[in-house]
Amino acid sequence: MFHALDGQFFGKYRGLVVDNTDPTYRGRLQVKVPAVMGEETLWAEPCAPYAGDGVGFFALPPANAGVWVEFEAGDPRYPIWSGCFWACGQIDAADAAPSIKFFKTDSFTIRIDDEQGEMVIETKTGSRITINGTEVKLEATQVSQVAQAGKTELTSASFSVNDGALAVAVI
Repeated sequence: MFHALDGQFFGKYRGLVVDNTDPTYRGRLQVKVPAVMGEETLWAEPCAPYAGDGVGFFALPPANAGVWVEFEAGDPRYPIWSGCFWACGQIDAADAAPSIKFFKTDSFTIRIDDEQGEMVIETKTGSRITINGTEVKLEATQVSQVAQAGKTELTSASFSVNDGALAVAVI
């Protein structure tokens, strides 16, 4: 179905990620674009919001994710993946509110709620950091702190350890 010289293809086309392991380590995706190439696959270059020598934003969609594909100068030999899309039911309704921004992987979620003024960083296993206008809260089965300079400073009028088993108050 794919004949590189048959025509030009402008605009965006729905594609599917076949493989996201780029042997050249540049963020390319092996994609299928049935409307243009049938079942044939090609390596699509990324259209990244920030990239350069040793710097940039790097996040690749998983295999079988929906991606938008376009073609450099309309030439189907030069595909570019320019973003992703969700199918119906792939995003929770609670995360679809306009005030919510999130970045989610298989193991981690960063969720920002501008309406509530809160950011939550959470692991798949339940450890979490919550930041809002008045508090930074750590929740985990274990919390470790390492100070390379050998000093830990707590500046507060009082603090409690283990639900009050140890309480310190500055008078």
